[in-house]
This record gives sequence, C-alpha cells and structure tokens, in this order.
Amino acid sequence: MRDRAVIRHRLSQYSALWLGAFLVVLGIAAGASLVARLDLIDVADLVLPAAFALLGAAMAYGVGATLVSPAALATKSLVTALALLLVLPLLWAPVLAVLVTAAIGGVAIEYSTAYAGFRITVSQIIYPLIALFTQSPLATAVWAIFQVAASVIGFVASMVQVWKAVRGFLYGGDGDGDMETA
Repeated sequence: MRDRAVIRHRLSQYSALWLGAFLVVLGIAAGASLVARLDLIDVADLVLPAAFALLGAAMAYGVGATLVSPAALATKSLVTALALLLVLPLLWAPVLAVLVTAAIGGVAIEYSTAYAGFRITVSQIIYPLIALFTQSPLATAVWAIFQVAASVIGFVASMVQVWKAVRGFLYGGDGDGDMETA
C-alpha cells in the first residue's frame, strides 16, 4: 500500500471511529435516559469509561498496525503524530453524545464522575500547555475552543466519509477519487 494511501486509510478509520462512537453513545445514553428513564448521570458513568477504553484500544490498534506495516518510517511517524494530536477530539465524541442527551433531557451532567474526570484530565493536559505560552486567564476560553474544534473536526471528518459514500452510490465506484489504471 502506498504511504499516502496508508495515511488516508488511517484518517478514514479515525473519522468512522469518531462518528461511530458519537452515534453509539448517543443511542445508548438517549435510550437509557430518555426512553428507559434511567438516571443519565449513572448511564454516563457506565458508558463513558467503556467508550474511552474502546476508543483508546482502537486508536492503539491502528497505530500499532501501521508501525508493524512495511510503510516508510516517515509514514509511521506521521500516523503516530496524528494519533497523538487527534486522540482528544476522538475521546470528545462520546462526551459530546452524553452532553447532547443531557441538553435534550434537561439534565445537569456535571455531576457525572466520568464526565468530571474527563474534564479534569483534559484540563491537566491543556492548562500547562497554555501556561507555556501565556499566563493570562484564557484557560476557560481555550477549553471552549477545544470543545468546538473537536466537534467540528469530528463532524467534518464524518461528513467527508458520508459524501464519499453518497458519491460512490451516485456515480459508481468506491467514491474515494482514485482512478483505476488498466
């Protein structure tokens, strides 16, 4: 597989993973809290850690598969760097699904241990990085920007995959834009 194709394949898997995690957690959280009338905080405390573990394992598998592949060292390094950069937006997908469910149900999700733990862990990672560049109280703004950026990245990546599938159905082929040579 060409090196560019390896990177495209991993990014496609990432976007599918983001969308899948969002939709599965949204379905579970909405079904359990809105339909079955279970407490959303308890549901979030069960679903989020499981989602984080599964997403982490899937990301590690993708990076590991690339590292043992015959791809070039630069490709392996780029896939690893992309995984490190995209892990927080990926983990944001199930959190966003729980937040959407909480907004629909009118529930304050801040009392969830898993949600609070996620926010604390992310802030322990992001705040020191911000402090390296600025000592002003921009941490709240950066957190909000992170949430928006993670949502936009996941949404755009998912929409690209949906568009490729729709284009494939409409025009034939696999829709990835690669031309087959004779």
